[in-house]
Amino acid sequence: MRKIILIVVAVVALAIGAGVAFLASNLDGIVKKVIETAGSEVAGVKVSVGEVTISLSEGKAGIAGQTVANPPGFTTPAAFTLGAIAVALDTGSLTANPIIVKDVAVAAPEVTYEIGANGASNIDIIQKNVAAKTAGGGKPGEPATGEDKKLVIDRLTISKGTVTLATAIPGVKSGATLADIVLTGIGRKSGGATAGEVAKLVLDALTKSALKAGQSMGIGSIGDAVKGAVPGDVGGAVKGIFGK
Repeated sequence: MRKIILIVVAVVALAIGAGVAFLASNLDGIVKKVIETAGSEVAGVKVSVGEVTISLSEGKAGIAGQTVANPPGFTTPAAFTLGAIAVALDTGSLTANPIIVKDVAVAAPEVTYEIGANGASNIDIIQKNVAAKTAGGGKPGEPATGEDKKLVIDRLTISKGTVTLATAIPGVKSGATLADIVLTGIGRKSGGATAGEVAKLVLDALTKSALKAGQSMGIGSIGDAVKGAVPGDVGGAVKGIFGK
């Protein structure tokens, strides 16, 4: 009987070991999928990630090639293209809940601000999607539960970002620099934030910064002019604002 118990224990230990090995070897892909799934659900548009690299021994992670697509009806390739993202992890918390992330640094995001024919922008629509899909709490559209894996992010920075205006009118473009964004203590007071809550905070910060930069570029005047333009003269209204 003792021999049988030892065999069972050995088999269970082997299975657990294999499971941990599988998780470690596939962690990059798992995180990539979580980012794409949570981000897409929150933004209401497709979020894609090119590559995720994680080194548990060093407590570091990198994310590259992340894009946020445009809502239907817009023609530019993406609303947001995020530069390199570097993450520093507290390795001692990786098996805990919440996981502690010391620092997230997003470098050189690019925002394309596109005005549609009705005067609405892609950034406006994404911001409204974020607000609507996270109004209920942790997961988009659902209340948070105690079973959700959560995060505490001590510091998150987004720096050296740019905004490019691309209207539906050929040749009318302008640009601006995004103000640097610094968020601290994400999830610290609430015992952790879900992936959906973190996605909301980041997208909120980016869209608000883009809207503010857009105001300095005269985006509000463009939207009003496009809405008030007579059919067939939208180009004239927008070009008139820029003196072109």
